[in-house]
Amino acid sequence: MINDVINYGIRILIILLGLLFVSGYFMPEDSDPTMMRVFGAVFVLFGFYRLALYRANKKRYKSKNDEN
Repeated sequence: MINDVINYGIRILIILLGLLFVSGYFMPEDSDPTMMRVFGAVFVLFGFYRLALYRANKKRYKSKNDEN
């Protein structure tokens, strides 16, 4: 149970960090705004990918254990 909370929490933090980059709120002064927005979009997509992958693997593991 606590493992699920930690996994979901970290993945959601990655998504939130990406949203901060995309919005321009968390941008260093001497950085290229376009590049930071691209990094933000990559972080958001990576976070959603990791969430989906974690859920799919968890379902697969649970169904495999239910068969045994």
